[in-house]
Amino acid sequence: MKKIILAAILLASALGSHAQEQQNHAIQVYGVAKVAREVEAYMIDFTVAVEYGESESKKSFEDLKKGFFAKAKEAGLDESRFKEDKMGYVALQLFREGSLYTFSTSSREELLKAAKLANGIVITIAGARVKFKPVAKDEKQFETAFINGREKAATIAKVINKKLGPVLTVTDLTSQESRVEESYYFKPIEDQYISLLVSFAIE
Repeated sequence: MKKIILAAILLASALGSHAQEQQNHAIQVYGVAKVAREVEAYMIDFTVAVEYGESESKKSFEDLKKGFFAKAKEAGLDESRFKEDKMGYVALQLFREGSLYTFSTSSREELLKAAKLANGIVITIAGARVKFKPVAKDEKQFETAFINGREKAATIAKVINKKLGPVLTVTDLTSQESRVEESYYFKPIEDQYISLLVSFAIE
């Protein structure tokens, strides 16, 4: 039994030494390729809720809702495009009568019109998101990322007076695609990249 344990320890040590030796004779770099993303829709969540307080002059939720959609119609936005989300409103815990409505559009012009419906009192913007079209990652993009990594590795090898050898490993480190992202101010779309970790032997 002791011989078996000793053999296992020696084997692990040898493998570790081999891996360390291999690492000392390799260059690891990141190769990237930009991925174009297209917007499918901009989404705004509106809350329509009665005012706080016990004032007899405050409007009912039904009156506020009618006023909200009348204002939307004046802006050229049909009521049917506002999807009600009662559970979403409950989750906001505003503790007053009201509801949540989500408006979606692919037009930034309509987005601006919709945003102007909020008054910050009984009609507020609870959130905003951007939904993207699916990104098709093809062979050409991965090839571009690999070439980018190889050029970096070649430059490093030249600096240290080494010759770039064959590829040892390639690992795809591309972030998982997010189709919907929070964007309260609809900031410019951040670039997305395919990212590869490539290890090259050096001689």
